[in-house]
Amino acid sequence: MSENRPAGKNGFIRVFKIVSVILIIAVVCLVGYICYRFMSDPEQFSAWIKSHGIWGYVVYVGITILQIIITIIPGGPLELAGGYAFGAFWGTFLFVIGAFIGSLIAFGLVRKFGRDFVESQFSKKQIKKLSFLEDEAKLNFIFMILFIIPGCPKDLLCYVAGLTKMKLSAFCVIATLGRLPAVIGTAVGGQAIEAGNYTMAVIAFAVTAAVSIIGMLIYSAIVKKKNSNRPEPEPEAEA
Repeated sequence: MSENRPAGKNGFIRVFKIVSVILIIAVVCLVGYICYRFMSDPEQFSAWIKSHGIWGYVVYVGITILQIIITIIPGGPLELAGGYAFGAFWGTFLFVIGAFIGSLIAFGLVRKFGRDFVESQFSKKQIKKLSFLEDEAKLNFIFMILFIIPGCPKDLLCYVAGLTKMKLSAFCVIATLGRLPAVIGTAVGGQAIEAGNYTMAVIAFAVTAAVSIIGMLIYSAIVKKKNSNRPEPEPEAEA
């Protein structure tokens, strides 16, 4: 059965996809430049960021916001660069602020434009794996458990949250607290590199990687169990 969709809604999705491609190219170029500066001369990179004063902070937060909304952009390098340039505390703080704003925007867009908007960022298979959340009785609790697990797809969770009955206030708390463990670990590693403490950096990255791998296994197990308990949907009758 074909689904009738408002023309304005379809138009927005198409425009969003086009704008996303343009922004992805622009941000990838900018992030690529930042990574190049970071890898070729970390001290020069730090000096370059700091030389821009408050605008260095604004640009960093802005890139983080885009990274959340346009999910193809990886967040790990940004967390590392933030820890190196601003220190573990401010790097974590700035990244979380950007991620918080980006998550709110993504959540709001999903509430406005629905599943079509989510499908513009993720495959139907990815979304289907979390479809149990739409009918979950203990939604906030389960969502918090999933979100706080390092290594879980937090961007996907932010978008799927918009499809559920979750309140905005609960989402704000979960989306902020859930990011802290992984961001802190990477930012500490970035600060350790800046200080020349490479042993500490290796330890921080190793612990973060190990916890993330374990987290991904736990996340997969929870999702698999939840989906195994759900009845298979009946096929729709043809019109």
